[in-house]
Amino acid sequence: MNIRCLMLGCLLAMPAAPSSPQDQAELSRLIAEHHAKQDIVKPPRGLLKHEYLVPAGPYFQLFDWDTYFMGVALSYDGIGRPLASSVEDFLEFVDEYANWPGYTPREIAPDRFWALPEMCKPFLAQAALRASMTRKSAAWLKEKSGASGETYYVKLAHTLSFWENTRRSPDGLFRWYNGVESGVDNNPAVADRPAETTEGVDLQCYLDREYRAMAVLADKLGYQDDAAEYRGRAAELERLVRQRMWSRPDGMFLNLNARTGEFIRVKTWTNLVPLWAGIATPEQADRMIRRHLLNPREFWSEHGVRTLAPSEPLYNPASGYWRGPIWVISNYLLMHGLMNYGYRQPARELAQRTVALLVDDYRRTGGMNECYDPDTGAPTAGGHFLSWNLLAEHMVEEAERNSDPTACRGF
Repeated sequence: MNIRCLMLGCLLAMPAAPSSPQDQAELSRLIAEHHAKQDIVKPPRGLLKHEYLVPAGPYFQLFDWDTYFMGVALSYDGIGRPLASSVEDFLEFVDEYANWPGYTPREIAPDRFWALPEMCKPFLAQAALRASMTRKSAAWLKEKSGASGETYYVKLAHTLSFWENTRRSPDGLFRWYNGVESGVDNNPAVADRPAETTEGVDLQCYLDREYRAMAVLADKLGYQDDAAEYRGRAAELERLVRQRMWSRPDGMFLNLNARTGEFIRVKTWTNLVPLWAGIATPEQADRMIRRHLLNPREFWSEHGVRTLAPSEPLYNPASGYWRGPIWVISNYLLMHGLMNYGYRQPARELAQRTVALLVDDYRRTGGMNECYDPDTGAPTAGGHFLSWNLLAEHMVEEAERNSDPTACRGF
């Protein structure tokens, strides 16, 4: 039996998604009942001059990609200002206080920077686009910020220049500083020692989306030359990813060691992010989805997508954080990856399983958690965590309608 038939057989043999049509409505009801969105918008305080989004629970810091995905979720409620003002908070520090033009830390507390020298992940332009779409205007990006007198639009452009000037390797690909900067904190496919050596598949995808978002914003603001330039940079980066990061023998994209040029052969969920970004060719996507993503012996589980394949030595489903447990963000991105390449039924199943997982958690613990055991669905870390989990409120709806609020489109 060939690999295509084997994967289809495995998928068909999987148990039905443990969800019902009522689960999506039940999750919305539980989120409302527990006032889950009540404490995620904080007023200006200290270094943070504008209101800002924080994950609920013990958190008080402004985080990079958490902010973006929470803002995407809030856009369904017509709420756009907190996401825009969170972007403004990040950009207040660009070109103002650091020696590196374009730098802003990935985490800011009212009293100090956190996580120096790690850079804010490239989601600020995407966040600015989502906020502008929700507010039906991008005019706020022409406002001036800080002593530099630069506009928010110019500062957004400078954050991309930071990546290009300090983190681009001679081969044209970009490097993570370390695993924590990537957000997938203990991803075994990203080196911490030595730092700044891993060209991450996920990083290229996030930067590609940043270029695409900047192009849309530039068009909206009347900067057509900028828009064309950003689209060109995105196209070139996509070409490099397909050319240099695709491993035909492995049937997937792989991180690269920037010093040696060698593939980092670790089966982690971030290898699959080109499905969400739409960078994979149809042939690459088909092979990656059938051989790996939908393979129950690798990533596909009853409760969603494992963050590390069980064949990896560091796989730890019970308490491995990003080394096996299920996360809502990886389920969400890869649901859209499946949709992008025509795998509508598995995408719907993934959405239903995610929603059912969170409904069950609410009923058992009274809240949602950071991550879950792929075999049992039991919480494994971060009790009463609320961040991108909010995306699940509309996952089934998005899968049914084939809609993606993270897509970088005009408005």
